[in-house]
Amino acid sequence: MRALYWNGRDALEWREDAEPSIVEPTDALVRPIAVSTCDLDQAIVHAKEPVPGSEQPFAIGHEGVGEVIDVGPGVRTLRSGDVVAICHHLSCGACDRCIDQRPLFCRTTNDGAIAIFGVPMGAEYGGLFSDLVRVPYADQCLLPLPPNVTAVEAVSVGDNLADAWRTVAPFLSQRPGADVLILGSGSIGLYATDIALALGARDVRFVDADDSRRALAESLGASVRPPSDFDPHEKGYAITVNATADTSGSTLRTCLLAAEPGATCVNTTPHFADPALPVLHMFLNCLTLTGGLSQARANMPAVLALLASGRISPQRVATAVLPFETAANAIPTAGFKPVFVRDPIAAPASRLKGEA
Repeated sequence: MRALYWNGRDALEWREDAEPSIVEPTDALVRPIAVSTCDLDQAIVHAKEPVPGSEQPFAIGHEGVGEVIDVGPGVRTLRSGDVVAICHHLSCGACDRCIDQRPLFCRTTNDGAIAIFGVPMGAEYGGLFSDLVRVPYADQCLLPLPPNVTAVEAVSVGDNLADAWRTVAPFLSQRPGADVLILGSGSIGLYATDIALALGARDVRFVDADDSRRALAESLGASVRPPSDFDPHEKGYAITVNATADTSGSTLRTCLLAAEPGATCVNTTPHFADPALPVLHMFLNCLTLTGGLSQARANMPAVLALLASGRISPQRVATAVLPFETAANAIPTAGFKPVFVRDPIAAPASRLKGEA
């Protein structure tokens, strides 16, 4: 079967891999039918210097929707033909950490590293830009799409959309109608803007250097600024989000300086060196800084419910919807959020609303 590989230098290429099979009773075989690049994939593809871990070739892709082709005898909630959102990380759903909503650190799958598709860390599970993938603990890691939700709409539920949800939804439930600041440079900031507005934020300020992303955020209902025209001292925000690719710490500092007393700042950006933070400002204003990797599986049911309600439109963030087989050439040039689709085999075409 074919799988798309990042070749560790400056290009993507299709390679022949061994076809996966059912190994454990709780496995499922899934054929990806809509796959997108996440913001990390884009950072890897466009980095001037290799992102740590990406120096060697690896099968890419961990954000997508698939069609269940086969299931092991221990799978209880899925059947062949189901169209499912695929969680980017793998977890058993039964250990204490999974039950405690910390599935990234599942005691069964996390053996010194997160179990994840399409990223060169820990055990090798392949990437979702493949003809077929084996999904362990299928009942936990695959969630059927609601009947009114399309594959393109749900393509990021298992990663960036769930990541965006956790930056604003829990805090808006504690502070309904709060003002929100979002600093963005990819898809997560736009998804967070859409979700915050859907959940009743009074004012959402979206700051991004890209004209097209600012225009989209404005069409969603946000007030927008380029970074050069944003003063973090002009107003305090109850929720601030750093969803940029800036690893210098500059935008994280801006998020903290723009936070009102008692506010929460959420950081989705990995920093490979410790940034300088305004610690005294944080202390005097009783700020909470939180972040880290997204516990996507814990939040996917809420994200799918919000998507099914029709109150958010994540498909608007897609910069292109293209045939699956064009991914190798198109990913570097098709914008920050291309979606690649192909026809399902068993599922009725109506379940995808014709998007493939």
